[in-house]
Amino acid sequence: MKKTYPIITITRQYGSWGRVVARELGKAMGIPFYDDEIIDMAARESNFDAKLFREAENTTASNSFLYAINRLGSGTAFSTPVSDQLFTATSNVIRSISETHPAIVVGRCADYILRDYAKTVDIFVMADPEVRAKRIMDLLTLTESRAEAYIKKMDKSQASYYNFYSDMKWDKLDHYDLVINTNGLEVEQIVRILKLYVQEVLGDELQDAIRETLADYDL
Repeated sequence: MKKTYPIITITRQYGSWGRVVARELGKAMGIPFYDDEIIDMAARESNFDAKLFREAENTTASNSFLYAINRLGSGTAFSTPVSDQLFTATSNVIRSISETHPAIVVGRCADYILRDYAKTVDIFVMADPEVRAKRIMDLLTLTESRAEAYIKKMDKSQASYYNFYSDMKWDKLDHYDLVINTNGLEVEQIVRILKLYVQEVLGDELQDAIRETLADYDL
């Protein structure tokens, strides 16, 4: 089995600040942060159109979706649904990252994909619906009703993708190592909490991996 390095996976509710927390945690810990970059990497590795991959990712994974995707083309490239090709390609990228250096990976079933890897810390970031709605109202200049509807749509999309491709439930919290509610916390506070937790769990192993693999990495 190939050598692997510590990976922190971040699964989050929309509006919980999970993505920005993941980015800032990466800076604080000195390790790379991957989110949308995984789509570009997966597209390059599979010689696929990144735009089509993004469209597939942003569509709820469902049987009707898979059927519709199959109808996009008649060539052999479409013999497997684009959503399945996306999942396979992103899975390969995530495993490749874990075999290259420590990192933080946001979403995309990373905790499930790396479920057999010992050196992972799986975190779920959440917040109460009204807190998330207020954040999205401020961020996107939406009314309260539109912010609430948008949050439900984004959460449903993430849950559908996760539930479709894993044998776990996105919002069943007992399979995560840590669940953090960000109500009343600033990003800097959340980062400090998560950094302390990760350091306690991974200990010197993370720092050793950083020194081994990321000495010349441009963060």
